[in-house]
Amino acid sequence: MGASTAFHLAEAGVNVTLLERDSLASGSTSKAAGGVRANFSDELNIALGLRSLEAFENFKVRPGQDIDLHQVGYLFILTKPEDVVLFEDSVKLQNSLGVQSRMLTPQEAQELSPLLNIDGVLAAAYSPRDGHCTPESVVLGYATGARKHGASIHTGIEVTGIVHDGSTISAVETSAGRIETSTVINCAGAWSPQIGAMVGLEIPVVPYRREILITEPIPDLPNNFPMTIDFSTSFYFHREGPGLLTGFSDQSVEAGFSLNRDDGFAEKLGELAMVRAPRVLDAGIRSGWAGLYEVTPDHNALL
Repeated sequence: MGASTAFHLAEAGVNVTLLERDSLASGSTSKAAGGVRANFSDELNIALGLRSLEAFENFKVRPGQDIDLHQVGYLFILTKPEDVVLFEDSVKLQNSLGVQSRMLTPQEAQELSPLLNIDGVLAAAYSPRDGHCTPESVVLGYATGARKHGASIHTGIEVTGIVHDGSTISAVETSAGRIETSTVINCAGAWSPQIGAMVGLEIPVVPYRREILITEPIPDLPNNFPMTIDFSTSFYFHREGPGLLTGFSDQSVEAGFSLNRDDGFAEKLGELAMVRAPRVLDAGIRSGWAGLYEVTPDHNALL
């Protein structure tokens, strides 16, 4: 968020300074699965998703960076009647707003995602323009573009306070000294409540640990298949090199900033894979990591 904000403001001629406590993309961005989609159930998020897709499709030109964009589609696998109804309504709304999504039979879904086991599957929703990219490259592209437009980007500098009189900001205090400014944009994601508290704002963002695994190479893995999500369990996978990137949202995880990985995560993931994509279990684990996913009360962005 910070690098994107810096780029767009600098491009518009605004004098911008971006402060990063660690290194660029070291927070949640580098830990993300990289999904990009407009397959949502409300008009606002569909519109935001379409704008994002347009930006990423043109990213090599503006700001000028290869982000390894794979528009292989998003495929939501549906196993509950109420979820089928939800996605049927969502697809109608998406179509009315220009998203070329459609409902599929289980057999059609399996043709697109051959690792899929369709036992118990009622239907699927497919949006072919969606896909995934490399999050770190997006940050690098925006940061490089921001610098070209005159922005100052400082890493390894922590914001320690915001000087204000209750209605007006006059400066930001950092570990490297004071910066005079009248405007602060809080792009700290999971850490945004800490910044908000510096000016007396309570920001309802709660961090949850999410984990991802990368498998060893899988023989005969198709070159292109969709980001596949079992909607009722949140189990998902997409191609990552010769293997898969896979994970799920473990609802038993308590809120907090801990990035300590769960020794039982692979076993939990395996139980879900056994049902929906058994071939995933044939591959060994090459690597994995944990990151923070920021959650708001209504699961929408705060602006």
